[in-house]
Amino acid sequence: MKLAHFSDIHVTHFPLSGEFALKRLAAVASFSLMGRGRHFEGSDTRIAALLADVDAQQVDHALCTGDLTGVSTEAEFTRVAELFGPRLEQPQRFTVIPGNHDRYVKGVEGLFERHFGRLSEGARFPFVKALPSGVTIVGIDVTRPTSVVDSSGLAGEAQRARLLEVLTDASLKSRFVILALHYGLLTSQGTRDRRNHGLVDDLEVMALLDRDEVTLDLVLHGHLHRPYVMKTAKRQIINAGSATDLHLKQPGYHVYEVDPAAHTVRIARREWNAERGTYLEVGDSPLARTLETR
Repeated sequence: MKLAHFSDIHVTHFPLSGEFALKRLAAVASFSLMGRGRHFEGSDTRIAALLADVDAQQVDHALCTGDLTGVSTEAEFTRVAELFGPRLEQPQRFTVIPGNHDRYVKGVEGLFERHFGRLSEGARFPFVKALPSGVTIVGIDVTRPTSVVDSSGLAGEAQRARLLEVLTDASLKSRFVILALHYGLLTSQGTRDRRNHGLVDDLEVMALLDRDEVTLDLVLHGHLHRPYVMKTAKRQIINAGSATDLHLKQPGYHVYEVDPAAHTVRIARREWNAERGTYLEVGDSPLARTLETR
């Protein structure tokens, strides 16, 4: 089974293009003075090329782990939905969950659901999407609007309880189970993320996932823009990084070859090639490897 995994594509308009909010005002400094505007300049072109490349790889399914927008304006959501086009009507081929930039400020409730709810099982979290290939995707929403100096996430006690029920269901034991969330559980150094940037209840989530009775093969996420592979005590974690951030040497995404019976996944890295205007496989990528997941 071939699975594409991309994240943090960030359709980016000028931060004050939507209704006024103090956090969007603060984002102007990041956009204009700290380089974010340059990092995501022309992101529409790269997103269109990314989606075309995903289609060209003839993957069985594609997963986006959030941050579709820059500051969650109506115009940004409308634009990224236009770029997805007919794919929005193909939940059997695409799964999308929100990132913190898609819940950037209060008052945007319903924008992700309206545009991308069909690709996230109606945006009822946690959701379970069983694919015909023997792979099951479980999606959770750990995003929330936060203050100007905070971009942390939270799974919350209620969602963690429901997630435990899902992952201990006996019907999953014969499946290859993937958990999709936006925030990373560990950084590339194997440490916790900063308190105001990471998942507040990361320790509780990791303890839940590492329980013996839980059935889980792989954790996929974004949020941290540089890609890496990491592991909790028991679970393999892959961060696809940002597919469009020009601040990176080469933004890109992953294509996984999943063997549900053997419980293995092979990672192939595809990165943006500005000269050719498309994404190309990087054969010598340090991320290219095969992982055993159980």
